[in-house]
Amino acid sequence: MRERLRKVREAILRAVTLQPSPEDAASVVGGTAAGASVTAVNAVVYAAATVGADNALFTTLWLSVVFALCMVFVRMSSRAAGRKITRVSRRAARRLVLTSILLAAPWAALPIHVVAFHGAGDEMLVLLVCTGMLSGGAFMLHRAFVASLAYVWTILLAVIFSFQFGGWAAAWPVTAYAIVYGSYLAYFTYTAGRTARQRDESVAALSDAVQSLQQARDENHRLANIDFATGLLNRKAFHEALQASVAHEALSREPFGLLLLDLDRFKTVNDLYGHGVGDKLLAELAQRLRGALARRDIIGRVGGDEFAVILRDVADAETTAAVSGRLLKELNRPVRLGGPIIRSGASIGAALCPGDGRDPADLMLKADLALNRAKEEGRGRAMQFDIHLQRRAAEVDGIEAGLRAGLDARTFRVLYQPQFSLCDGGIVGAEALVRWPEDGPDAPSPERFLGVASERGLLPALSRLIAETVAEDIGRWRRQGVRAPKIALNLHPDDVKSPETLLETIDMFETRGITGQHLTLEITEECLVGRGTDGAAEVLERLVGRGFGLSFDDFGTGHASLSHLKKVPVTEIKIDRQFVAGLAERRDDRAIVAAIAEIARGMGLRSIAEGVETEIQRRILTELGIEAGQGFLWSAPVCSGRLAGMLGGAGR
Repeated sequence: MRERLRKVREAILRAVTLQPSPEDAASVVGGTAAGASVTAVNAVVYAAATVGADNALFTTLWLSVVFALCMVFVRMSSRAAGRKITRVSRRAARRLVLTSILLAAPWAALPIHVVAFHGAGDEMLVLLVCTGMLSGGAFMLHRAFVASLAYVWTILLAVIFSFQFGGWAAAWPVTAYAIVYGSYLAYFTYTAGRTARQRDESVAALSDAVQSLQQARDENHRLANIDFATGLLNRKAFHEALQASVAHEALSREPFGLLLLDLDRFKTVNDLYGHGVGDKLLAELAQRLRGALARRDIIGRVGGDEFAVILRDVADAETTAAVSGRLLKELNRPVRLGGPIIRSGASIGAALCPGDGRDPADLMLKADLALNRAKEEGRGRAMQFDIHLQRRAAEVDGIEAGLRAGLDARTFRVLYQPQFSLCDGGIVGAEALVRWPEDGPDAPSPERFLGVASERGLLPALSRLIAETVAEDIGRWRRQGVRAPKIALNLHPDDVKSPETLLETIDMFETRGITGQHLTLEITEECLVGRGTDGAAEVLERLVGRGFGLSFDDFGTGHASLSHLKKVPVTEIKIDRQFVAGLAERRDDRAIVAAIAEIARGMGLRSIAEGVETEIQRRILTELGIEAGQGFLWSAPVCSGRLAGMLGGAGR
């Protein structure tokens, strides 16, 4: 309300002062040409009405002055109309008043010549013409109040003076008429100008409202469709663009490519430097993508560290590969963000429309399959979708369905591979191994379905089922009077990444009276390295503190097996089958096994060889000082009942 009152007050002050607004000045400029034309026409009419009178010289001079002024004002108006008026200075306002007086001067001179000095001409015609010019000038100058008064009263004062000075009998009636008419014109000018300014304010307010609505609409569009960190399309807007591209391809038959890009090590950047630096990295990489792609290509951020690109002018896999290589080169360049220099890199999966399909969701799925394959191959590369990836995805989906069904029905089997002493041949332990519910040529291997279970988030449930099965078997052996050896239970890296679930499983064993005297936990190097295993050593220390021994499986195959022996308190080393298989033929395998045996003796650790299949292998292992072994030389994995029979108990 205060702002509106302030604007009204300013409008009134402008109306009664020399300071018109830019809109007022623009109105005067716009009406000058029409006013000058009317002035010229009135002058010609008056001159024609006085033809033949004894005033040819005055009329000629007067008409010439009127035409000259009209031409000057028209020219000034046309020049001013080409410029946008943003401010009217006091000097310009004074010039406007002087110009108005100058425009009125010929019509003031006319009554003075004819009426005051009784020159040739019709006095009533002069009064009529002047009255018409008064109304026309007031209308033209209605938005410049002072200029309008100057114009009107220049002529009216001349008329009043002429009738009074000329001694006319109607001098006082004309004077009274002039005052009343001038006052009316002043009132008209003021009210018309105020109305025009109010209209301007209303139009400006409406324009501001429309602009605010447009800005709000643009902001809503930006919030709904633009990613804040990168300025790219967000997931929703990109999917809409993909749908539009598919529809356009159906009409125009113009193929296009779809890329999915996943940044490597982005979580590490957030963890080390914070999310602010992570957002800056995303913005920088988004800018690089824009610079490396064609103008018609569409880019979006569809996940935390995932981008997607629609390649509008790509028709084949070769072109897609070339573009992908260019993008990888750009994204692999180091990024300097203030202090740290970050090397992120990316992996890319690609699909083609219509070659790989015309459904947007299907294209995204196929590009994602290719992206996952690229990451599995070692990251930092691009992969094109093909039918083999689709078959692999279908296979994974089938394994996942079998996993879920087996978990629901609790039909996964746990077999035990006995471990034998190389000295006396007695059973000294057994490794628990999970198997697919049904045997057969199509049954996936444990490595395959365990990998799928990890990928699809089913491993915790599977690990729990295996642990419960082992606990049930140990309990059954006790009831049967079987003196069972230690059972080795494998821990997957995902188990170590979920220490709460793992400790709950250990609680379950202890609740059933199963302790470290009955159970050994097998780990691999993957349990100690990789994302999410920062606290793995601490978790394993807690397990050892509760009396459970640790066995280091697949020893010698990792990159840092020896260094992990210093960090983790293992009690047993298992020699991988790839070294055992070549003992009889390869000197290097024998040397590696001998070195592992020496390490085990030096550190006071038990040593077990996996995959022993021949008597020669057993003899060499014995000579090298290995304490125990497991493999087909003695027994394949067997069920719990068969193991009980081998231990001398009551089998099933």
